[in-house]
Amino acid sequence: MRRSFPLHDLGNDEFQTLVACICREILGTGTIVFATGKDGGRDARFEGCAQRFPSAASPLIGRFIIQAKHTANPVASISDADFTRDVKTEAPKIKQLVNDGELEHYMVFTNRKVPANALVQLEANLKALGPKTVHVLGIEQIRDYLTLHTHIWQKLGFDRFDFPLRIQTQDITTTIRAFHAALKAEEAEPDAHFPYVPKPQKNKINKLSDAYFDEILARSLPHFAQIEGFLKNPRNDEYRNFYEDTADEIRRKLIGAAGHFTTFDEAMTHIIDIVTTDNPDLEGRRRFAAVFLHYMYYTCDIGQHVDTVQTS
Repeated sequence: MRRSFPLHDLGNDEFQTLVACICREILGTGTIVFATGKDGGRDARFEGCAQRFPSAASPLIGRFIIQAKHTANPVASISDADFTRDVKTEAPKIKQLVNDGELEHYMVFTNRKVPANALVQLEANLKALGPKTVHVLGIEQIRDYLTLHTHIWQKLGFDRFDFPLRIQTQDITTTIRAFHAALKAEEAEPDAHFPYVPKPQKNKINKLSDAYFDEILARSLPHFAQIEGFLKNPRNDEYRNFYEDTADEIRRKLIGAAGHFTTFDEAMTHIIDIVTTDNPDLEGRRRFAAVFLHYMYYTCDIGQHVDTVQTS
């Protein structure tokens, strides 16, 4: 099973370092990385016979120029306007490197998605600038390399982004979409009168901070009456089952992963990120992932209950 490797969580320098390590595996140890700053169209270079690129049986030989293009946007694509503009600014530098004899093979690594049609057009445009070959390697290709060479990710310390807590997101995504559609149909305003219940003991047991609980009260509590009504409506039994399955999975997995989180704030934020990251089905509705998770906590569907904790 291929791991996800959350590349968008890296900083620009970290991503450049990661790309350099991949190049040392597929091109060779002679890959040279340039310092951060004006790069003249190159983040790294390699000269010689590649070890295994594009394959060990038929490697490329010559002068390679490598560029790393990072984004923090988990759903970004090479077809996005900002990436197109960025690539255009590289054109004069690429021409100059070709004319100076420094560039024969041009490689661009990016953690963006790479649609097939956009890739063909982009590589053709870049090749027209003079390189013998052009290779744009996107997020799926990078993840494939890291799956084959997992020691790179671990050696750089990026396994700090890895957590054992993973949940199936489709059920809660479907429920949030249906809830949002119902809100739009009814044009209902948030209800600020959902019963307020102080939870000092539960918050203490679960290590939920006062600041995070205040955020729940201010931002999410006004929607709880609407969620309650939506889930109790017999017409929404399917979504109620989706909700309960998700809450049950989160409750169980939080127990096993508790040692990986200092506070419940961190655990909640991590789960919300799992649901929303790289999930176009929640576009325009991502805020409701937090609202639903907060509702689960507030109604004791997740988190330790006060009456289940033994006190001395």
